[in-house]
Amino acid sequence: MTGVISKSSHILVVDDDATLRMLTRAALEQVGFLVTEAANGREAVDETLRSFPDAILMDVEMPELDGFAACAQIRRHPECLDTPIVMLTGRDDDESIQEAYDCGATDFIPKPINWSLLGQRVMYIVRASQVSRGLRDSESKNQAFVQAIPDSMLVVNRQGMLLTHHRGSSGSRLIDDLVQEGDSIFDALPRSLADVWRTQITRVLDSKGMELSEHRAKKDAAYHFYESRVVPYTDKSVLIMLRDVTEQKQAAAKVRRLAFFDTLTGLPNRQSFLIQLAEAIREAEDTEGRIGILYLDLDNFKLINDSLGHNTGDRLLKGIAKRLSSSIRRDDYVATTGRDSAKMQVSRLGGDEFTVLLRGLGSVEEAEAVADRMVTVLKEPLSVDGHQFVITPSVGMSVYPDDGRDLETLMKNTDTALHHAKAAGRDRVTRFSGTMSIRSLERLDIEDSLRRAIENGEMELHYQPKMVLANRDIPGVEALVRWTHPDRGPISPAKFIPIAEDSGMIMALSEWVLHEACDQLKSWRGTELGSTNIAINLSAKQFNLDDLHSQIFSALHARHVPFERLELELTEGALMRDIESTINSLKRLKDAGLVIAVDDFGTGYSSMSYLKRFPIDALKIDRSFVDEIEKSRESHAICKAIVELGHGLGMKVIAEGVENGEQVTSLNLMDCDQLQGYFFAKPMPASEVTRFIKEHRERHVRRLPLANQ
Repeated sequence: MTGVISKSSHILVVDDDATLRMLTRAALEQVGFLVTEAANGREAVDETLRSFPDAILMDVEMPELDGFAACAQIRRHPECLDTPIVMLTGRDDDESIQEAYDCGATDFIPKPINWSLLGQRVMYIVRASQVSRGLRDSESKNQAFVQAIPDSMLVVNRQGMLLTHHRGSSGSRLIDDLVQEGDSIFDALPRSLADVWRTQITRVLDSKGMELSEHRAKKDAAYHFYESRVVPYTDKSVLIMLRDVTEQKQAAAKVRRLAFFDTLTGLPNRQSFLIQLAEAIREAEDTEGRIGILYLDLDNFKLINDSLGHNTGDRLLKGIAKRLSSSIRRDDYVATTGRDSAKMQVSRLGGDEFTVLLRGLGSVEEAEAVADRMVTVLKEPLSVDGHQFVITPSVGMSVYPDDGRDLETLMKNTDTALHHAKAAGRDRVTRFSGTMSIRSLERLDIEDSLRRAIENGEMELHYQPKMVLANRDIPGVEALVRWTHPDRGPISPAKFIPIAEDSGMIMALSEWVLHEACDQLKSWRGTELGSTNIAINLSAKQFNLDDLHSQIFSALHARHVPFERLELELTEGALMRDIESTINSLKRLKDAGLVIAVDDFGTGYSSMSYLKRFPIDALKIDRSFVDEIEKSRESHAICKAIVELGHGLGMKVIAEGVENGEQVTSLNLMDCDQLQGYFFAKPMPASEVTRFIKEHRERHVRRLPLANQ
């Protein structure tokens, strides 16, 4: 028995009789207790509060402070509430025994003491105290554990009667207002939940297993989500643990939205698009169907961010996303194609790149119809922060299974088609073809060579004269960049200019053109060509530079060239990016004396209400209309309308791409001011164009030339 009690168990013996204290110590030490002594009640209180013994044996009759009073004082200390206190007394009357219990005694041992049994008696008292304390600690821990569990817990019998219920911090809303102990949960809860639990309770009681389930219930006009776990409790009852997981569901939905949806536009993001594309490919494999992929890149969108800031750019992207979604509305698509099975999804891959996934296509033409609609919708002016924007997209398209049978191939080919759409001049839809892969490799080689072309002196400016119909004078020329590759030979501007724009090298190339043209004007200064103008083309990116004005002004000042000798040609697309900003920039250039012309007029999206506000000197009719002027009544009418429009606004009108006498005659009858094209002269190096202009002026006659000179 001595091994049951720890050797550190400490017993305080309190008695004013030293002999009794000695005998008591001997009896207790014999069974393994550690013993300390006190001679009276006062010492007993002091020793107890100093060493906190595991049990106290206390005589009742003592000087200074008797056993009852000492016991009462010890019990007032919080750490001594459960300490066993055994009263040693010669009194055996009921009143003394009751007084001992009233003051807080645990037990009493009557005198005379049976010394042989004292040790065992105290041992049982200490053991009982330790067991009781352990049970209380365990119960306290269990209670704390239960309180910490957010789950509500129900004990339910097979018939569904609620036997007991613990209200947790979560899950109780579904139970507390509906079910009380003694009620049947099957009658009080929503039927869907009651039916699930009825089945689960039966299975758990029969199999002693566990059942899990999720539930949704409406509370206070909002839905809450719950998880329940049903486990065996007794042979005839189960424990149901119920937790409200609404916040977790909402958090998971938020995380999913962040993972699969673009935070700016709300559209599915790249990850979501790739998942949807993989799923669409699997469906198409099973049904032998078609799917289409449209890959959109907004032309020159970076200029808007650079010039107006990302806040404006972001708001513009949100407007574009809304337009893209509306451009493929189900009703419109069904009305156009007569189909009702196609599924369409617009996604934003990032930046200014969007994709459209078209499922259930009946033909390639259906995808082309959707692409054309998107392009048309995006070209409509869009107002953001007081600015008017006209956005044009370049679109690459591929179709499963024609252009690829797996995700990687389809994405690669769609991207290739997009690059070709941009290389072909942007603002167009291009479908992938097998020859594009070869051209893509060629493009990479050209891009790599272009980075070194200016530094290696491979670039050269050629100049094409412009003829005045009225007097056959040559007032100016257009500067056109030419590139002669050391291995490939001459490379067409139609190839390398789009590559320069896409790669960002257009800025360096444009700056080089500006300085070369100014050098040429300087060389003509003081000669008979001193009044000849040179026109250079400004790219949209260059026009939107903050320091464009200082670049141009510095280049002219450094060479002492009059500002009116330099003409700037811009496309309609560049002008219409941001109307108000464009007007301010043009006025600044115009006020300095530079000549402003709109290039390729008629192919863009200029609004008459804005065109009349632009400080423009000339309109250049696009060569596509000039080429068809005698073949197409529409082209003839357009050319005539542009001439009349330009003159009505006080502008000169220039026709480019003139190649035959019939075109000259038609344009002359329309009173077009200047002509430019191979009929008069091809683009020439600086030395040749200088000689050409001199010779032309020397043999100047009043009749128009009838053959190519």
